[in-house]
Amino acid sequence: MKFYNRERELEVLQRAADDESPGMIVISGRRRVGKSRLVDEFLKKNRGLKVIVVPKEEKQAAADFAEALSDGYKPRFESVKEALEYFFTNSKERILYIDEFPNFLEVNPSIPYELQKIWETQKTKTNKILILSGSYVSMMDRIFTKQHAPLFNRATHKILLEPLQPKVVWAMQKDMGITDPAQQITNYCVLGGIPYYYEILEKNDPRATPVENLFFGVGQLREEGQDILRQEFGSAYKKYFSILEAIGNGLVSGSEIADKMGIRQTTLSKYLQSLQNDFKLIRRITPFGQNPYRSKKGLYIITDNLLAFWFTFAYGNAHAPTKDEITAFVGKRFEPLCREYLADLLQKRGERVIKTGKWWGPVKTNEGYEQRDIDVIIETDKALYLGESKWTNNKIGEHEMKRLKENATGLPQSKKPVKWVLFSKNGFNTPPPTDALLIDAETITKW
Repeated sequence: MKFYNRERELEVLQRAADDESPGMIVISGRRRVGKSRLVDEFLKKNRGLKVIVVPKEEKQAAADFAEALSDGYKPRFESVKEALEYFFTNSKERILYIDEFPNFLEVNPSIPYELQKIWETQKTKTNKILILSGSYVSMMDRIFTKQHAPLFNRATHKILLEPLQPKVVWAMQKDMGITDPAQQITNYCVLGGIPYYYEILEKNDPRATPVENLFFGVGQLREEGQDILRQEFGSAYKKYFSILEAIGNGLVSGSEIADKMGIRQTTLSKYLQSLQNDFKLIRRITPFGQNPYRSKKGLYIITDNLLAFWFTFAYGNAHAPTKDEITAFVGKRFEPLCREYLADLLQKRGERVIKTGKWWGPVKTNEGYEQRDIDVIIETDKALYLGESKWTNNKIGEHEMKRLKENATGLPQSKKPVKWVLFSKNGFNTPPPTDALLIDAETITKW
């Protein structure tokens, strides 16, 4: 598969290479997000060395450095410290890329501190560039981010590699021969923006729904959720796994999750905060307009599409979900995609987005009060946009618009003009009203 996007990240790397100063570039991001591929693309145009750190005896790790640093003469090192000193003082190469740097903590926990000393000694004598990457958020924090970390504040450039944006994923899929908008969105709602998963999809049948081939039987992603969490959380794996499993099974409030795990909610809080703030694997959402710190209606969702799917359907199940179950899952993941699309569209039209979200609560109807929700809410400096998203094969229109306006009566009256938006998988059965936007799957995949 060809290399997509990442222009801004490549620009950061190239800027460091063009500068005559020494540089330490730290690249972090979720497993499979493409850190190694990014640097490999950079090294195609910029000569440099690459070493992948694997947990092993230090003398063996040092031998890997000796192999990389070989230039007609192959040095011998007894330790990684010797190898790093050699790079700074004897190697003719300027750039050294160390992939999976946090694995050094298993090779020898003192290596980051040794690198700190070498860097402090050599950075004024050389223009060498170190590129250090790692998938483990917790270990990268222990090495680079926390105040007493060995390499705290040493990085000259930091790159947090995020999943690819939907518009890049649409381009990837079109190049793979996937042209149906509904299929493109389904794939995105299951696989997210992780390039590696689309490489696997391409090697299978890219035009088929990825569920059966990838997550069940001998599928390559059958154990993916477990692998990600075991690598990331180490000894604390079981607690975090249980929380994500509970959310994947539909337990979305703190009290529900605590009851399921059999622990106090106060004990649970530190794990939830860590998953939300440090690892960014979950998010707490509250009804639009409520203070997120005071609202008691907060619900937790898994932000990563693949992990959400894996915990909902793949973990512990021998058989793939039904078409109806997949449709319901995609419908839920379609909502945040619609919010993201609309916010971007409004910004391109010159409106400043102030707040985005969804709302749920009681609405008065002819039969009394009912619990209703509004899938998409975007407040801009000019208007309040309220939207309904429907992932169904049926065309939608008047009925959904009427219900959306009825649901809106549960919101406090807006001082800004209200505009209406319908999002549909399969089009509309009514012409667009003057105060509304109608957006279908094909329009979103042209984004």
